[in-house]
Amino acid sequence: MVFYSRQEVIDFFVVLILVWCVWNIVLPFLWILSKYTVGRKFLSKRCGLRKSGEWAIVTGATDGIGKAYAYELAKDGLNIVLISRNPEKLRAVSDDISSRYGVRTKTVACDFTRMNIYENLVNEINGLSTIACLVNNVGMGYPIFDRFATADFMTFEFIKQMLACNVNSMACMTRIVLPKMLKQGTAEPAIINVASFSGLIPFPYISLYGASKAFVVHFTEVLCQELGQAKVILQAVCPSLVATKMSKARPRLFVPIPKTYVSSALDMLGVETVTLGYLPHALEAFGSQLVPKSFLRAKAEQLMKRAHRKKT
Repeated sequence: MVFYSRQEVIDFFVVLILVWCVWNIVLPFLWILSKYTVGRKFLSKRCGLRKSGEWAIVTGATDGIGKAYAYELAKDGLNIVLISRNPEKLRAVSDDISSRYGVRTKTVACDFTRMNIYENLVNEINGLSTIACLVNNVGMGYPIFDRFATADFMTFEFIKQMLACNVNSMACMTRIVLPKMLKQGTAEPAIINVASFSGLIPFPYISLYGASKAFVVHFTEVLCQELGQAKVILQAVCPSLVATKMSKARPRLFVPIPKTYVSSALDMLGVETVTLGYLPHALEAFGSQLVPKSFLRAKAEQLMKRAHRKKT
């Protein structure tokens, strides 16, 4: 029988811990950094979008992330179809983009919580020459963190509208645009589906919202497999907190303004199918996998209570 000294046993467990840390922390951390540095520099398909078509279509294009996508794609030289609910905001954004970047714009006012809008959208989209990019950004969130079972706002109408806006809109717009992309014969057009960090990691008190965004991620991944060798780039973008009117968050390193976030996310086009889009958000997601789920639940509970205190 072999006996080991106390020091040998300690050394053995120290080595095990070091190996675990390298395998589960150091290597994944370096992999994330490599994607957002080397990968973004050499694999990004953003610069090729201008060769993929003349037009980009952006839903939810008058505020926040959607508006930032419209501006970034116009800056890259694409004509922009702006789709949103408010005609006045659409005109203002359209005029500003045209004067700032010298590209053509079209506007379509429609409410994505309704299902009777798509016939008109089919006619508008079929009238475009070629499509370089579709950004399915339009979305609807919770007015406040709350429990699905007891929230006052969680009516049947609210549920129907959220699923229509977050799920149906993305599936229907993709169904309209994708066949046209496949037929037009241009190189690597893109469909960008804006999901959420909450679609990757279950987060309490926004259950319906998170589930709708998980659908976006799953749909994007499966559609990518269906297309196989077809030259269409698919990307599910999963932002954490961004400083928008919807989030009411103040900008800081881990809470970028929409322009900063979208510029980074576009640079990740072609690098990974499901992306956090922004290095600090990728590190945040990585860190959340290392902490117990009970910590995340406690954090969500804290956010809900804080939101209710502000409301009262």
